Amino acid sequence: MLAIVTSSCTRLPRGLHTSIEALTSFDRINLGSTLLQAVVALSFAAAQHGVARQFERPSMSALATLWRFLAIAAIVNIFSSWSGAIWNDRELSRALNSVVVGLLAAGIPYVKGATDALAFTEPPSLRAARLALVWGVAIGSLHAIGVFGLAAAMPDVHVVAITYSRVLELTVVLIPACIAWVAYARASQQKRALRLLALGSSALAFRQAVAVGVGLRVGSDLPFEVVAGAIMIEILGIMLFGVMSLLTNTAEEVVLAERRAETLRQAEARLAVGERMESLGRLAAGVAHDFNNVLHVIRLSTASVQPALGDPVDRTAIDDVNAAARHGAVIVSQLLTFARQQPQDAKRFDVFERLRSVSPLLHRVAGSGNECSIDIARGMAIVLMDPGQFEQIAINLVSNARDAITGNGRIDVRVAAVTLAGDAGRAGVRPGDYARLTVEDTGDGIPPEIRARIFEPFFTTKGAGKGSGVGLSMVHGIVQRAGGNIVVESEVGRGTRFEVYLPAVEVVRLHSPRVPHSPRTPPPPFETVGVGQ
Repeated sequence: MLAIVTSSCTRLPRGLHTSIEALTSFDRINLGSTLLQAVVALSFAAAQHGVARQFERPSMSALATLWRFLAIAAIVNIFSSWSGAIWNDRELSRALNSVVVGLLAAGIPYVKGATDALAFTEPPSLRAARLALVWGVAIGSLHAIGVFGLAAAMPDVHVVAITYSRVLELTVVLIPACIAWVAYARASQQKRALRLLALGSSALAFRQAVAVGVGLRVGSDLPFEVVAGAIMIEILGIMLFGVMSLLTNTAEEVVLAERRAETLRQAEARLAVGERMESLGRLAAGVAHDFNNVLHVIRLSTASVQPALGDPVDRTAIDDVNAAARHGAVIVSQLLTFARQQPQDAKRFDVFERLRSVSPLLHRVAGSGNECSIDIARGMAIVLMDPGQFEQIAINLVSNARDAITGNGRIDVRVAAVTLAGDAGRAGVRPGDYARLTVEDTGDGIPPEIRARIFEPFFTTKGAGKGSGVGLSMVHGIVQRAGGNIVVESEVGRGTRFEVYLPAVEVVRLHSPRVPHSPRTPPPPFETVGVGQ
């Protein structure tokens, strides 16, 4: 190539000006536009290479490689136009033009790689280098065979070979535009960046379409305005593609920056929650000693007066006070466990018997204005967890149901042993044997906009002084640590149902494990929210 350029330079000074004046407008377009296109392509290739080196994104690297092919093709195109117009060597011009078309085709896999990297979180693997070689050799050979064959068959009609060459090149540049638009239509992310890339590829295709139209007038003398307009469109087309490529990179980086900001915001929110939890732990540790002392005084006082009481009603009241004091101590222990994330000693116990022992307290927690029904299945369901934590689950869920009821209503508490098969499991609950605790109310229901947040620590919709927002989050934490799960079903105006699934290590059934819903109404078409581990 250097030898050809050197030899041409030695013989051009005498007749170069005359030769250019004798050229047709078609050849003038080629010579003028190819030089400017090479400068523009080299500039954008350098810019794209710098961006790719700076940010190291897969899509940016693919576009940088594409622009390298475009820059090389623009340089080769200079020699192709020069050899045909100045040296009058049509065979060399056709051969070099075949190389140009092959280089453009070699960039197609890199367009596909860039769109996949933008459109998918995990883009499919693409061996772009091997595909680029296949595309380049195949399209370049197809171009060479066509133009040389047509030139040999119709040596006096140059427009046929030129039109074939430019139509094939138009087809090659249309493929990236189609790839970009299809990716834009199917993408789940980076839609803005893909739209910019698709617009830039379309501009490159429109530029080549103009070149096809101008090529049909080969051999004729076009007006100066047409020549200037064609050159401007050629340059603007490739410039627009370059600008859109860089804007594609910018749009991608903006989206990634927004994602990083959102991730940082979530991390800060989690850190703030952690700090609140730590503060709660310190507060609980500080007051636990004094509160336990108060409970101890209450229990000593009731123990001292209980022998002197003769009325059974008074003795029952004292027993209730003792039971409440014991549960108060359990609540303090559970609060410490929840705040400090300290595991409790797991024990094997029967949840049926445990719920039966805490039933009187649940009736009181449900409130005097609400009807509370407790249904305990026959048999036995043995679980491995802290028994006090199971009681805390039941108490918190009943308390939550009571607060959800406006006026008077009904709270149904049921416990049963169930076996979930692989095709019958609830949302987020694995197949297996479970002890299922169900707490259902006729309250106001949970609105969809807050349903996903009900287990967040300190989140509450209750008024000031009516709730701390740790009850449901405590239940969620206990169930998770026990290896279980919670399913929440709710509809505004029709109530809420909490189903707690605790893995059972032993199950004994004395009747069918199916537990019917409350007889008050058929089960409503609840929307289900599964809370996984």
